[in-house]
Amino acid sequence: MIDEILAGLFGEMLLGRLPASRRAQLLARLFFGLLGTGLGTIGAVHFWRLPGGRTAMSSLMAAMFVFLACFCLFNVALGRTWRWPGMLFVMSFVSLFAVRLLLGP
Repeated sequence: MIDEILAGLFGEMLLGRLPASRRAQLLARLFFGLLGTGLGTIGAVHFWRLPGGRTAMSSLMAAMFVFLACFCLFNVALGRTWRWPGMLFVMSFVSLFAVRLLLGP
């Protein structure tokens, strides 16, 4: 199935016309969803392994990137309309500011 999608898309690109077909939208959604998932995972691993005394900030940053990766995978790549990845991302983003205000620099 995916090989037919890729063959059809590259065939359309080689012929010079790329309409707003369902196949092109699916491939673009998969590409950007998987790209966001990969970058979110890399960011979570980076902040989780970050040495330093700010464990609350680094763990919240890692959680924010995990929820961003979940959002990109579920909502963008798979085309679901789940609300929990976006809500948890927003909650972790807001909690970053709360921890910064409570614990200081």
